[in-house]
Amino acid sequence: KAKQHVDQLKRLQEKDPEFFKYLEECDKELLEFNDDGIADDQESDEEPKSVPKEEPKESVKPITMEMVDSWCKGAEDGKIGSIRSILQAFRRACHYGEDSGDNSAPKFSVMSGSVLDKVMHYVLKNMDSILRQLLGAPSSGGKKEKISELMMTNSWKRNGNLMRVYLVNAFHMITEMTDDQMIAFTILRVRASAVFLAAFPSLLRKYVKTLLYTWARGRGAMPFISFLFLRDLCVQVGPDCLDTCLKGIYKAYLVNCKLSKSISGSKLQHIQFLGNCVKELYTVDPQSAYQHAFVFIRQLAVILRGALTERGPKTSKDKKQKERNKPTNKQLEVLFLLVFAKYFLVFWKHKCCLLIGGIHSFRLFADNSSFLG
Repeated sequence: KAKQHVDQLKRLQEKDPEFFKYLEECDKELLEFNDDGIADDQESDEEPKSVPKEEPKESVKPITMEMVDSWCKGAEDGKIGSIRSILQAFRRACHYGEDSGDNSAPKFSVMSGSVLDKVMHYVLKNMDSILRQLLGAPSSGGKKEKISELMMTNSWKRNGNLMRVYLVNAFHMITEMTDDQMIAFTILRVRASAVFLAAFPSLLRKYVKTLLYTWARGRGAMPFISFLFLRDLCVQVGPDCLDTCLKGIYKAYLVNCKLSKSISGSKLQHIQFLGNCVKELYTVDPQSAYQHAFVFIRQLAVILRGALTERGPKTSKDKKQKERNKPTNKQLEVLFLLVFAKYFLVFWKHKCCLLIGGIHSFRLFADNSSFLG
């Protein structure tokens, strides 16, 4: 700006010498402008445009095997600092390779593959027993009532969040990993802490939803381990979880009973396995199972009635009567639903229970079924 003012005065002197002479007489100070500080003024004007200084980032410490070994030893001795450090490392391992989305660097972030493997296996194998001892919980198992009492103690108020950190990050592993064996191993180890999910209802619902999916769609040992986890939740957490599991496992079973044009023998074996699991879970609490079974079997009777009256579309007038009377895919799907209903009928027969409305309707339509013989 100062340089521009000097240039303007020079142009004024050339264009209007008389007015410039008048200014010399009346306002000499204006014309005797000192341009020595022009460079300084330019620097001061450009200062706001300078890039803001970046705040120094917190130094990131790599996690070494020696650090992990010391934390493991301290955690076994019940030292809170070591337990928190190993859980923090476990969290970093579960989220390894993910972008945090902010500039805040964690205290411990970098770890090698061997260190990551060490942290994951140690926490999954030992953290349940370590936290049980720290919180004063039973050495294994437990019931929801015991957890409710434990939540009122000072030890839980001080350190109960450590259990939540462990369960939340283990859940992240189950949902994000792609290796079936590692997912099955994680579910197997976290199963020991199933009862503590009673203290975290929202996390409990997430676990149930995910376990139902891994039970119905998983491969290898994953469906069996997932079912054991679900059964433990029903037994240990109680009615709140039981109703959700009974409804969810029934719906997941129905989805898997849907047939395509070609079905393999392994698929049939998988459906039979799912049916055995449903029967086993419904025997946990006969009173609750009665209420669900009554509704489901009546729904099955409605489906069966619709299947018996359904026939495929006629493509030509000369189509043989035998072809028109062949059972449709929907009728074949009902066969697998009948297997599910059979489990209920046998179970309630041994328990001397009568599902009057549902069973009566079911037997009525089953007896009149032409393709069932």
